[in-house]
Amino acid sequence: MTAQVFANVKLVGKYAEQIEAEAAERRVSKAALVTEYALRGIEAASSEDGDMAGFERRIAATVLALRGDVEAVQAELDTVAAMLDLFIKLMLLHLPEPPATESGAVQSSALTRYEAFIKQVANNGFDGDRPRAIARIADLLQQKVGADRG
Repeated sequence: MTAQVFANVKLVGKYAEQIEAEAAERRVSKAALVTEYALRGIEAASSEDGDMAGFERRIAATVLALRGDVEAVQAELDTVAAMLDLFIKLMLLHLPEPPATESGAVQSSALTRYEAFIKQVANNGFDGDRPRAIARIADLLQQKVGADRG
C-alpha cells in the first residue's frame, strides 16, 4: 500500500519567479514542476545508490516529463473542441436547408468549396507544425489570465 502526501507550497520572491518562468518555458503546470523539485530533493537526500534506485529515478523523471506533454496536448485538444463546437453552432444557425430540387448542385458546390478549404488550411493555416489559430487563441487566453490576475 502506498501513501499519498498532499501539501500546499507557497513560494515568494525569486523562487516563485523561477517556478513561474520555468513552468511557462517547459509548458508544464506549476504543481508538476514543484513535485519534480520535491522528488529531486528527496532523492538527493536518500542514501540509496544502486542500480534499482537509478532506474526508479529515470522512470520518475520520464513520467514527470510526459505529464507536461500530456497537459499541453489536453489544452490544445480542449481548444480545438471549443472551436469546432462554436463553428458547428454558427453553421447550423446561419445556413438554411437547401431546396430538394437544388440538392445536387448544392452538394457539388459544397465539395468544391471543401477542397478549396482543405488546400487553404494546408497552405496558410500553420506556423511550422503548429496551427496559427491555436497560437492566437493561446495568446488571447494568456492576456485574459493576465488581466484576471492584475
